[in-house]
Amino acid sequence: MRQSGLKQKCGLSRGRYGQVTGENVMSKKLLVCLVSLIFLSVLSHANGKVLIGAIRWDDWVTTENYPYSTWSRYLEPEQWHYRHPFFAQLDICKLVLRCDNQKATDQEIAYAKQAGLDYFAYGYYYPGDWTGADRYNYCLYQYLASTHKSDVKFCIRLGGDGTVSGWTSFMIPMLVNLFKEPSYQTVAGGRPLVYMFGADSFTTLFGSDANAKAALTALRTAAVNAGCGSPYIVCMVWSATDGKNYINNQGYNAMSAYTHLSWTAGNQEYPYSALVAENAGFWDECKATGKKVIPIVNIGWDNRPQRADGYSAPGPWYTEPNMTEWKNNLQAAVNWVNNNPSAAEPNAIIIYAWNELTEGGWLVPTRGPGTARIEATAQVLNP
Repeated sequence: MRQSGLKQKCGLSRGRYGQVTGENVMSKKLLVCLVSLIFLSVLSHANGKVLIGAIRWDDWVTTENYPYSTWSRYLEPEQWHYRHPFFAQLDICKLVLRCDNQKATDQEIAYAKQAGLDYFAYGYYYPGDWTGADRYNYCLYQYLASTHKSDVKFCIRLGGDGTVSGWTSFMIPMLVNLFKEPSYQTVAGGRPLVYMFGADSFTTLFGSDANAKAALTALRTAAVNAGCGSPYIVCMVWSATDGKNYINNQGYNAMSAYTHLSWTAGNQEYPYSALVAENAGFWDECKATGKKVIPIVNIGWDNRPQRADGYSAPGPWYTEPNMTEWKNNLQAAVNWVNNNPSAAEPNAIIIYAWNELTEGGWLVPTRGPGTARIEATAQVLNP
């Protein structure tokens, strides 16, 4: 279309000396306002309106009984050295991966802020469940002690572990206290976000769907009574059907996943594009149930390091993405949330993962790619 035709179509015409005629001044103002609103709407969606979180798996710690992270052994073979995180150290030829110190914690917060992340999803384990269980929580404790925690918020991912009495006497009061933290992530109008990875274990712990539902209701009641709002509790599942059942039978608010891939695929390598397709297919399957969804976005999956001593069973693994592939997958998830506001009620995304180094999903800077994944993520979230 020619320029003059475009002006006419917009209702703009020019009088003598190129001035806009008075009768069309209002049309021009309306057009400018309309374009501005569209631009601001697009910008707000692209620049953080969708909440972006990353799963943390935090047994990269040491204690008296655990002088080295029990998981670091999987990354000692030279083949996997490129996955060593920025805080990795060699101690008498032994790999030490320890992020439970203030320096490492503050640096991780800085990297996450640079990437444009809104929140970390910290796994929390009931300290009395087994000897040494509390070490999984050490990085959360360091985060809470950080003077930089307001830069990146946090939420809790439960594992369905513990005891029935411990849920009432310890877990509920502990969670409510965390909800009161100014940096606790909320969704859906100020409701504390909680993930449950292990809804099946939680059901087994309480003996029935009805009892599990009552336990979640007790948490909600305590939080509301404390002025924190009713927690928005999301079950992390392996299938959309499971998610629908947990929501119907136990009162979860939405479904998501810890990771999602083709579990039935053969024990071989697949391209990252196949993992992208699995992610997108899962979002649509969840939406088709009529329930609410927080999309899971995999930056990778390759758990071959954990197969060395039989900890992880054989199965598919995927090539690591180049940064264009990763950015496209992340942007697709953001677009999906924006295009499905009813299903994506929490207006949030969860990334697998921040630091699943032995399973092949990480954003944290490592010896191989360095900060490339941080920078690529920022190009999507902080354009």
